[in-house]
Amino acid sequence: MEVRQHPLFRTWLEQQGRTEESQEVFGEVMALINALEDRGRELEGDESHPVYSTRYDLHALRRNPPTQTTPFADGPPVLRLLYGYVRDHTGQEVAVLALGGDKSRLGNDWYPANIAQAEARIDQWCRNHPGYKPIRKSGGPR
Repeated sequence: MEVRQHPLFRTWLEQQGRTEESQEVFGEVMALINALEDRGRELEGDESHPVYSTRYDLHALRRNPPTQTTPFADGPPVLRLLYGYVRDHTGQEVAVLALGGDKSRLGNDWYPANIAQAEARIDQWCRNHPGYKPIRKSGGPR
């Protein structure tokens, strides 16, 4: 699957690998992104889960708990990479990585503000890439 990055996600990602201590975490994040590219919508379970309180087809790549993709991710940071699916005029789907962050301190309280931000970034990405529209979740919040 084609995976694109919102510019602010790309900036966040570049900051993850700046120190020697963060190189392992950066490698795990890249492994998750590669798994999304390789498996697309088939990537579910421990590596990725749907986000329920959103109007878009939004999902979260998960660095924790340890998975087949990130077998050593057993401690902080507890990273989530929010991505959504968009579709072009031909029906081709693309995953857009919108936002990454550490939910270690806030737990699930991390989601509400970051979901709203991820939705706004997907909207912005689509405005900057004419012909793409966010895929809305059927039966989800409007």
